[in-house]
Parts: sequence; C-alpha cells; structure tokens
Amino acid sequence: MSPIPDDPTPAGQAPERPLAEINADIRCLFARAEGRLTDAERLRHALLLAEWAAAIRASVVPAA
Repeated sequence: MSPIPDDPTPAGQAPERPLAEINADIRCLFARAEGRLTDAERLRHALLLAEWAAAIRASVVPAA
C-alpha cells in the first residue's frame, strides 16, 4: 500500500472543504460499500481521514 500523507493541507493554510462535507463523504463511502471496503476504497478512506484531521487541526484556536 502506498504511503498516505499525514497532512494534505500545507502549513498555515485553511482546508478547502468544511468538516461536514468531508464527514459526509466518509459516511457515504461506507454506505455504498455496505461496511466492506475494497483496497481502493480503503485508500480513499485514509485520504479522507487525513483531510478530516487537517481540517480539525485548522479549526483549533490556540489558547491565549
């Protein structure tokens, strides 16, 4: 399996898609696959999770 980037969003840049949209894509992926992912779907899932994690990190406001 190919290495998955830890953070697809460059440092200091806001993610291009909102969390809700990324989450909807993840849910849709599992709904279509009926819970059993192919290798290609697993890769797509891993990329979506990396995108989701980057969006979470971008949404965190540093403490004062």
